[in-house]
Amino acid sequence: MPFPADRFYTKTHEWVKISDKEATIGITSYAIEQLGDITFLEVKPVGTKVRKGDKIGVVESSKTTEKIYAPVSGEITELNREAGVLEEGSSEAPVGLEKIAKDPYGEGWILKLSVSEGVEEELRDLMSSEDYAKYVEESH
Repeated sequence: MPFPADRFYTKTHEWVKISDKEATIGITSYAIEQLGDITFLEVKPVGTKVRKGDKIGVVESSKTTEKIYAPVSGEITELNREAGVLEEGSSEAPVGLEKIAKDPYGEGWILKLSVSEGVEEELRDLMSSEDYAKYVEESH
């Protein structure tokens, strides 16, 4: 699956798409291939302020458990409950996680952040789709 050019990528396989003062965040198709079947995904609660590089969640799969990191700083404003994303500490059963695997760049987004003025500077440290494709190719 090609990596969409309208977003930025991290070495830990998160993607971020910026629109005005909002960042939509997810995990890449490459990460999903490596994880296998996703069985659980939880993130920090709405209202949590995060800094770039902070752990914002955990994804569990049939193979492993991996941390999810914030590609940019901001405040969590929304979780994608339709895709089975749960708030940290929730006792609910995840429903809809297949959306993340089937459409990681569309309906399978994980969370949204409100971002501040400095986001452009933070994006400079991230990879373009072309750079991320090279990174993935070189890492295996």
